[in-house]
Amino acid sequence: MTEAELKGKNFLKNKFRGIGAENSMWRILFKDGYFRIGAGIVFFFFVLAIVSFFYLPYNPVASTGPLWSPPSYKHWFGTTGSGQDLFSQWMVGSQPTLLVAILSAAVASVVGVAVGISAGYFRRLDEPMMRMADVFLILPVLPLLIVIAAFIRPTNFTAALIIGVFSWPWMARSVRSAAVSIKKSPYIEVSRMNGVPNSSIMKSIFMHTLPIVLANAIFSATGGILFLAYMDYLGVGPVTSYAWGTTLFYAQQANALFVGAWWWIVPSGISIAILATGFSLLGYSMENAYRGVSSR
Repeated sequence: MTEAELKGKNFLKNKFRGIGAENSMWRILFKDGYFRIGAGIVFFFFVLAIVSFFYLPYNPVASTGPLWSPPSYKHWFGTTGSGQDLFSQWMVGSQPTLLVAILSAAVASVVGVAVGISAGYFRRLDEPMMRMADVFLILPVLPLLIVIAAFIRPTNFTAALIIGVFSWPWMARSVRSAAVSIKKSPYIEVSRMNGVPNSSIMKSIFMHTLPIVLANAIFSATGGILFLAYMDYLGVGPVTSYAWGTTLFYAQQANALFVGAWWWIVPSGISIAILATGFSLLGYSMENAYRGVSSR
């Protein structure tokens, strides 16, 4: 490494180390009531998923009680038309829901960050990559998911992959916008003049946009929860797990509302809404905190 490259790398490292935006952002977040509420909701469901690996009141697929039983001290959420315990199914349902949410967010983040930083840093890639993102943004995602699922019966992993592939454009656009702004900063120009490789500069840009990446990843997780619920409810999602959307699908197939078995529908439906709200609160709080820090 030449002296110029070493000097440029040290300058870039010190500049980003001195920003301190992330530290300030975290201090703002922990004072934000919406962030604490969202974190509490998400934490609760993560604990529920972990507990359900080791303990369930009943076998969720076995008939363990009377048919169509409303909530009671033996079956807290009642039973299905086949006598299956709905509380046990609700506990198990948190596992695939969170798994797909996290994996789809990871897929969207990897693709979105790669496209966003490349488009923002390399001018010749900006136009084609952003036009590709625009194409994905106007696609009717849910009908496409249904069509794909009809040909490839998804597992939790393939469902997460499919959802993530259609969720990256929002991440890409946000990261690209931040990368363009950072690219114009004087210390980036100085680093280039001092011979710092593009890979090192892009890595530093990524570190600086990390709060934006995290916020958008959380929004992607929210989308993963909702899209999985849509797919499951329509009967085209993974059938090997009792995700909450799958519970709603079986309730609809058994005409639970027609017979007045509201307990088969309400817990899973409310859980989907609450968990999606929790992730959304985290994402919005993080986004607002980063904007507040960046505007100083």
